[in-house]
Parts: sequence; C-alpha cells; structure tokens
Amino acid sequence: MKNIISLFFLLFLSLSSFGQFAIDVQGKGLANSTWLVNKNISDQGVSQDYAPAWGSSYGVAGNIYFGMTGVGLEFLYTTHNAAYTGIYSLNDVPTGNYTSNIKLQTIQIPLLLKFQSDKGAYIEIGPQLTNISSAQFDRSGELIGIGFDESKDVSDEYASSYISGVLGFGSKIAFGDLPLGLLLGIRLQYSFEDLMGVDGEGLSLGSNENPGFWYPTHEPTQAISGGLVVGLTYTIK
Repeated sequence: MKNIISLFFLLFLSLSSFGQFAIDVQGKGLANSTWLVNKNISDQGVSQDYAPAWGSSYGVAGNIYFGMTGVGLEFLYTTHNAAYTGIYSLNDVPTGNYTSNIKLQTIQIPLLLKFQSDKGAYIEIGPQLTNISSAQFDRSGELIGIGFDESKDVSDEYASSYISGVLGFGSKIAFGDLPLGLLLGIRLQYSFEDLMGVDGEGLSLGSNENPGFWYPTHEPTQAISGGLVVGLTYTIK
C-alpha cells in the first residue's frame, strides 16, 4: 500500500507541469465476467471444467487531470465468482455430476494512469491492489443417484492480497454544459500474483512452499475479469 501511495504521489508531481488542471469525482459500478484459472484444474478434463461466472463492483473514484493526462485512485467493493462443473466416473462409467462456485469478497484499490481526448474518450492502465475479505465454496450435485449439497469457508486457503494489472477504455458523456456526465467503459483485469485457493471440488491447491496432498506440483491461481463500467462523474475545473 505504501508503494502505491508513493507511485501516486510521483505521478502527481510529474503531471503537474502539464496543461489545465481538473478533478473528476466518480461513483461507479462494474458488471464482470469473472474467473479463477489454475493449470491443475485445466488438466482435469471432464472431472473439473470451468463454467461462466459473474461478479460485480461498486465504489468511488477520484481523478486529477493536467491537460489530457491524469492519474486516478479508486476504492471498490467487489464480488469475484468462479464456477465449475464436473462429472464423477468409475472405470469410465459416469456415476454423478456436480456444479460448484467460489465466491471472493474483496476490496480493490486501482491506481491508474489515464489519457483522455477533448471529446471525452479515455484509456486507463495501471496496477491494482486487491485485499480478499472472505472466500466461500459451495457445491451441489448427485452421486450414484443421491443428491448432496456442501458449503464451507475457504478463506484460509487464499492469499490475503494480490496485485493485478488493469486496462480500460471508454467515454465520459457530458450532460450539456453541466459539470455532470455519464461514464461508460470496458475494463479488463489480470492478476500477476498467485491467489492459491481451492479447486472446483473444494480441495486445496496448495502453495509454492507446501504443494499439498492433492496435486504433486503447485500451479499459480490467477484471477481474471472483464466487463462493463457504468457511473456518474462530476468535474471540477
């Protein structure tokens, strides 16, 4: 966190010599396609497969512009889901199936370098710190004709925080001569650090220091998301 604040301060100083000064204050929400990807899961075939999952974010942002270039800091409360499906089998004969979901509750703090045009179009790029508040695993299915449900807290299996890269683009649509505007955009995120965690059956994926019982070698877990950004922006010049 100290490194992020230091980088923000350095960017502020470097941009202060450019152009007209403006501040954007924003309230925004994101609707995302969300995934947790791990090679050990990908190698399991039909016994574990990825399924589409959706998450959301909402929060506030502040951006400082000098001319067409600026920096922004955001605080977002985020739900990141990952879904899986699988088939149980014995000697290649199917005996059941399941669906599962991992739900991460997180706080995201992106620090973004921004470039905008005089028409309101923008591009943003930068690092993001994510703190994982909780992780919940849920699974339901059928085995040999018997239904089952399972739910457990798996927060201890996940890293407490991780760093991602963020890339986004979109446009701010002004409401006439008012300082208010509508924000519409697309944002992509990819984690650079290992989240660890559990697989689609709720089994530990281990860590570099302790690969665990279920997999002979540890593979990193990456959080991936992409989706729509919608918000309101208020500009002070």
